[in-house]
Amino acid sequence: MMVNYVSNYVTAGARRTRRKRPLAYDENGMSISPQPTALQQLGGRRFSFYPPILNISHNEWIYRRASWGEFVVVNTRSGDEVCIPRIFLGEVSLAEAVGVPAVIVGLKRELEWKAGVVSPRLRPVIELPMAVNDSRPSTPANTHRLAPVINIRLEPHPELGKIRKIGVSMMLGAMVLLIVADVARQMQMRQRADVFRISRSWLQLTPEDDYASVVRKLGKPASDRTWRGADGSSWRVLGYPGREFRVVLGGPVQSHYMGTLDQHGRVLGAVALPDGSSAARLLRSVP
Repeated sequence: MMVNYVSNYVTAGARRTRRKRPLAYDENGMSISPQPTALQQLGGRRFSFYPPILNISHNEWIYRRASWGEFVVVNTRSGDEVCIPRIFLGEVSLAEAVGVPAVIVGLKRELEWKAGVVSPRLRPVIELPMAVNDSRPSTPANTHRLAPVINIRLEPHPELGKIRKIGVSMMLGAMVLLIVADVARQMQMRQRADVFRISRSWLQLTPEDDYASVVRKLGKPASDRTWRGADGSSWRVLGYPGREFRVVLGGPVQSHYMGTLDQHGRVLGAVALPDGSSAARLLRSVP
């Protein structure tokens, strides 16, 4: 009986010992697994780190496994397993290497292999020693004064400055030319409109208009001269140089409107004579 009691006690102790051992996430029935990484999609494909891990000559790796805080890779030449924290894992990309696409795994920090552990590389800051004869006073550590601000003026390159000045001058010149051309075009259009409006004002004259009615409609002429033809006919020529035409009055008894000539003697308009013919033939003889 004592033997059975001891045997049962040892068995119960072994069971209690086995229950105290911590179980892995896939052994105790947990459904939560580590967050997948981009390396798991590579499967057994080889890749390289960038920047490469320092103190390891061969930069070619194969993904092995991952946990919550790190992932494990194996060097293809040495067979060493390296654990890299997940926070240092960057993006995975493809690159052409001798015509064959290679997988590049980016690292967010520059890592180094030291004593079988991967850790971020620390760049030491070397403080320059003070000169022996340097008599500068030491600055107190806990000073409340702000550091002085020094204005730094960057001198432009002389050639770039000349090119910039030439470019600005050309742009300003082009803008001035455009403005002048636009103003000239508008003035020319306005002058053409005024000339067209004024030069057509003679159309309001009729054969019943005499000198008084012509002045009332067109204003006082700039010139007023009388011309007698070889056949004894009398013509009164009223000049309107601002309107670019001349009004001709004529008739046997009292001068009435006969027609209009331009500055070059061309007939712009002529009335019909009592016999049905046009007065244009008579107007062409007016000097």
